[in-house]
Amino acid sequence: MHIISGYKKNKKIIAPKRDFRPTQSKVREALFNIIEVKDKIFLDLCSGSGAIGFEALSRGAKYCVFAEIDREAIQNIFINAKNIFENENEKYKIKRIAAEDYAKRTNEKFDIIYFDPPYNSKIYETVISLIIERNLLNENGYLIVESSYKYYKKFLENYKYNLKYEIKIYGENVLIIFKNIN
Repeated sequence: MHIISGYKKNKKIIAPKRDFRPTQSKVREALFNIIEVKDKIFLDLCSGSGAIGFEALSRGAKYCVFAEIDREAIQNIFINAKNIFENENEKYKIKRIAAEDYAKRTNEKFDIIYFDPPYNSKIYETVISLIIERNLLNENGYLIVESSYKYYKKFLENYKYNLKYEIKIYGENVLIIFKNIN
């Protein structure tokens, strides 16, 4: 896996060895063709390898927070950050924390939040509710949720918030793109 575009294009990204599903290159490419990240504050929530956040930084995001609970994944994110952004550690922060805990505790606000928990996870609704209720998105910010094709319809049946959204389907991967229009 590697960074697709930007000033760190082709830099290698290592992923955890077990049970991880890195976001496919075609989905990452599509996402960054839809969402402009230049000069934005970005949160990669349930970061995995950090590929989404590193891609955002390479494409000009001002700052990125990587939040991930898995120990091996966090180690990989630190290695990737060191290899890709050697002397630019002011551009990112890496936190070992569960997504729900991060959403409960942070006082930071973001222009873009990318939330990609394991597809069988039961935290989707809780974390999204916390993000919206705690107003973690800046005005005109985006919350992008990656989900499996099987799950996204069930999730939207229970959706109760006043954020507009659009759905992009890429095979078994679905991006639900919420826009904060406060």
